[in-house]
Amino acid sequence: MLNTILALLASAIVTSGDSLPDWITVDAATQTVTLALEVSRPAGAPSARINGEHDGSVQVVVPRGWTVQWRWKNLDETAPHSLVVMVEREKLPMEGGRPSFTNAMSRSVTAGLPPGGTDNTTFVTEDAGWYWVLCGVPGHAIGGEWIGLKVDPAATGVSVTRKGG
Repeated sequence: MLNTILALLASAIVTSGDSLPDWITVDAATQTVTLALEVSRPAGAPSARINGEHDGSVQVVVPRGWTVQWRWKNLDETAPHSLVVMVEREKLPMEGGRPSFTNAMSRSVTAGLPPGGTDNTTFVTEDAGWYWVLCGVPGHAIGGEWIGLKVDPAATGVSVTRKGG
């Protein structure tokens, strides 16, 4: 039983390099991670997903002080969406608010960008901690439209932790 639990824990962490999802690229020399993010709603799904992820099913771990760039596109043909980085609290917010890092948001956070809308953002992970990358349109984050971001001062590279969900 213990060996099974340890094996599951070991498989839940993906380290930087070739094993990162294809939507994450890393330039260690410039300490930059680029996220190619797409929001879409699969047929029959109750809410949209970020790169197929929902309800924090994935957490991107980035060293403190690194630059994060995202190239984001709303592929949901039925609704507006946005992205904003907010510090994790007891519960998800009803709508997006002030970003945790300067410029860590798409345009039109609460109104969202229309279907087909795109946005590029660059920010620096100044403070260590746990954050949500969530849709700021009212009701979307609590509906599951978010992933995790951990800024870790002890991290030496970018990694991904996959959670159940």
